[in-house]
Amino acid sequence: MTVPRHQRATLSVAETPDGAGYVLDGVPYGLPSPLPLSAAELAARHAAALDFRALIPGAGEEDRAQQAAALAGALARLAAGQPLDTAAQAALQADHPHATGPVLIRTDGSADKQSGSLSLGYLLGDRPYGAVLRGALGHEGLAEREAIRVALTHARALGHTAFQVQSDHKFHVRRYDEALIHRGRRKSPSLERLYALVDELGSAVTFTYTPTLDTDAPHRLALHARALERLSRGLPLSRAQAVALRRVHYALKAGGKGLY
Repeated sequence: MTVPRHQRATLSVAETPDGAGYVLDGVPYGLPSPLPLSAAELAARHAAALDFRALIPGAGEEDRAQQAAALAGALARLAAGQPLDTAAQAALQADHPHATGPVLIRTDGSADKQSGSLSLGYLLGDRPYGAVLRGALGHEGLAEREAIRVALTHARALGHTAFQVQSDHKFHVRRYDEALIHRGRRKSPSLERLYALVDELGSAVTFTYTPTLDTDAPHRLALHARALERLSRGLPLSRAQAVALRRVHYALKAGGKGLY
């Protein structure tokens, strides 16, 4: 039986020390090592979740698949608070090669209510990113502050010199925008890391509160990152994760111009 055109997709895969990378239906994806399955197996699960019934070998997309794997490895290092090595720095620069001057950063985080696992999403300008905080468990506030930390670290590594952070998390926005930091109080390690980063950036970083409806894209990216992680482990997706998987795919396919 002939598979309808809308249920067919091209696929190219790559395995690297950084993780698994693949280009599905023209959109690059990557997950960092270690993974319990191959890039081809992960891509097949992803394709099935998007209702693709036939996969056609892509032409000339292997380099993009390798770059996606390298980028996933670099984002995992950022999320874990590890220093960037030369390869990770190169992967970030290759994905966003013309980063200079000021940048608008929109962030959000997500905590799974059943498992407590954390994921984050953010946009540097109009460039989308998402990651899972592997090994970390907690609440939504922790995920949101980690999203700010990772996004700021990423933007600085790219060479941006001024940072305007938009978040719907009033706790963090007011602490920095209105200088409501009580430094003598006992704080968590995650708050201390973020405080130190904001202090280091000084007047180069500003914080602005934005309503939740304006953070749809980073929130969806955070859910999307968790959806890919769950697919890699053979776990079912929640309705919100399945929606994010589709919305993010078709937004990326449209060049980031569509709704996430």
